[in-house]
Amino acid sequence: MDFAGLPVAGPISRAFFPSLQRARLLGVGTTSILNATGLASFLALSSCAQPPPLMNPSGTSLVSAQTAFAFPAPGGPAITAVLEQRFANATQQDILLATSAHTPGQNVLRVQFFGPVDSSVAGESRLREGYLPLGDVGSEMRKVLPGIRMVRSPYYVQNKYGPFGYAVGQSASGDTCLYGWQRISSTGVTQTWVGNKGSIQVRLRLCDQSASERRLLDVMYGYTITSYFKTRNWNPYGEPVAPEPALGKPGQPIYPVGVSRFETVTQKPAAVAPRRVARSQRQASSEPAPAPELPPAIGPTVPPPPGSQTADRQQQPSVLTPSPASPQTAPAVPVTDGPIVPPPPCGGETTCN
Repeated sequence: MDFAGLPVAGPISRAFFPSLQRARLLGVGTTSILNATGLASFLALSSCAQPPPLMNPSGTSLVSAQTAFAFPAPGGPAITAVLEQRFANATQQDILLATSAHTPGQNVLRVQFFGPVDSSVAGESRLREGYLPLGDVGSEMRKVLPGIRMVRSPYYVQNKYGPFGYAVGQSASGDTCLYGWQRISSTGVTQTWVGNKGSIQVRLRLCDQSASERRLLDVMYGYTITSYFKTRNWNPYGEPVAPEPALGKPGQPIYPVGVSRFETVTQKPAAVAPRRVARSQRQASSEPAPAPELPPAIGPTVPPPPGSQTADRQQQPSVLTPSPASPQTAPAVPVTDGPIVPPPPCGGETTCN
């Protein structure tokens, strides 16, 4: 086939036909060249028609609330949304909770599962696993609760999954805020080379306008973990704890003794009122007590001699209390605060000694 007499249509033709001539000299068939050219043109047109898919390098996705790793206790904060993010060594869920606080930020229960992950959907970054140092606790609280002075609890507490820590603070808008942290992992001889592997880390950020400190802390006691990795090696809870030896045995009475009281971490500033009451009591005690009322007078009133008493003493009458006397003895004169009245003169039937 001779292409020498064909007209040149444009730049593509000028580049294409010399290629065919060179391919003819090399012994390559014209049909093969046309097929390859058509395939390349089709792929180029297809790539222009369909754009590449949009990728999410963070690995974060919105999942259903029914697939949450943990649920608050009945009556606790409602779940509004669940954000799931996959890492190279863990899967994390931010369980967003309902809030009525004025403090900026979102109430969230963060649950991190460390264990076998699907490498096809896992991200490239890794999460830090292990117990949280006290310095890192302050850094985390400052990120999720900026501008709020949080006080760490000095009391030992634990829920059904083990010990945990928490801090409480008051925001400028009057909200009570709580930040709790916990790591669930089997320790000691319960963790072996082939079993009881993995761990769970929990964080709780919770602020409320009207709830008390105890009500917020109940969320750390009441949440329930509902997910797990389906493998025998993953068990962060360890072996089941044996029951108390006294349970079910005769001669071992168990009485209904509950929690005696609840210790708060933060103190309210209303403690100034008792000081004012005490100050008013001291002022009242420094004032002179009123004079007691005198009983009603009994017997005749004897006036004092003129010029011997003041006006105040004249207003207080002297009282003579009659007492039985024998015929030989003069009646006894009681001792009073008033003037001394002399007895009557001897005479008549009265005998004087």
